[in-house]
Amino acid sequence: MLRAADAILTGFARSQALAERSLAPLRRLRQQQTLRRIVCVTWDNPELDGYANWIGAMPDVSLERVAQPTVNGTPNQRGVIYQVENLRAALACIPDDDGLVLKLRPDFVCDAELLRKKIKSFETWSRVPSRSALGIEMPHHVLQSKIWIPWADSNQPFFYEDAAFLGRKCDIRKLAIDPSGQDMEILSDASCGSFAHVVRYSRIFVRDYPIFSRFLREYRYFVSDMNYRGKLVKQFIDDGFLWHLIIAHAWILYSQFHVDAGQQGELQFYSNNANKDADWSNLKTLRTANPYDTLDAWRNGTLPTKPTHSVGRTYGRLMDDAWQTALFTRMSLDFPRTTIVRILANVARSSDGRLAGIEDDFYRRLDSFYRTNWLKPDCAEPVAKAG
Repeated sequence: MLRAADAILTGFARSQALAERSLAPLRRLRQQQTLRRIVCVTWDNPELDGYANWIGAMPDVSLERVAQPTVNGTPNQRGVIYQVENLRAALACIPDDDGLVLKLRPDFVCDAELLRKKIKSFETWSRVPSRSALGIEMPHHVLQSKIWIPWADSNQPFFYEDAAFLGRKCDIRKLAIDPSGQDMEILSDASCGSFAHVVRYSRIFVRDYPIFSRFLREYRYFVSDMNYRGKLVKQFIDDGFLWHLIIAHAWILYSQFHVDAGQQGELQFYSNNANKDADWSNLKTLRTANPYDTLDAWRNGTLPTKPTHSVGRTYGRLMDDAWQTALFTRMSLDFPRTTIVRILANVARSSDGRLAGIEDDFYRRLDSFYRTNWLKPDCAEPVAKAG
């Protein structure tokens, strides 16, 4: 069955030329009838009239302008609210729950052929496996079909690309969740910018995987700083509870997501962070954001049959499904199968408190590490008790 597919672009681009480049492959796919509709959603804000007017003039693109929510707080706090509201408004324009939704931003450029293949082959790559992982019955699947994402991290649960994804509307809609008060508090910390990615994907899995509840509460320990993470990974690579988090997350990746960044140049993301001082009127001055600028290096560094190698990287960036697939379908060269099975059994039954001891030890060590390697001694705060 070939499902109807619609593309939604949320937000706005600082460069009209870049937005035109982003829309071009989508318009081509619509002409080829691979896409049914292209919907651009942006704020009903007079400052964006120029941007909206030229998009609205395109005969094959639908423009939806929605009220911009009044949001206070840090850029990360405001950004998460804006993303949720944009996605929710865009999904409201899509008629059927069973259809495919390709979500992009107007500063994200995709190769048309890559997108065409993903849409046409959806029924193949989106099939979820049985809940049996190496003989262990895992929690119920949250998604009915897998969602395509370009990249994910093996050693930082739920840190995935959120500028582009593809899936059934009934599944994508689950990602439009309002952040909690706890989430907003974490996002108030400028060093927790990566949580904006994590919170989008993680919340729908926490009920069935309570092992991640404290991970989200204590996310401040996972500072997204190259030097800090380098020390963090080296310090905790052999920690038993960390490997419970990693294996549980790997199963979610394997069973619920399809990771594929294509080949070098097929996906290009011109983020604001990568182009802080760029001349947005001149596309030649713009830089492609990580990891799309060095795709092959990231992919070659994975070594799928050696799970610890990817996890031991400062950022365990995954460009495809090879790592998590090998973990559950092939013999690992550096991680005994019996250990993986034992960890899966503990994850599946973690609600009975069996991991409470090693979990407390893990976060106690993390707190000490965080205070020593990130906080200055005179500004350390009291350790919060586990709730």
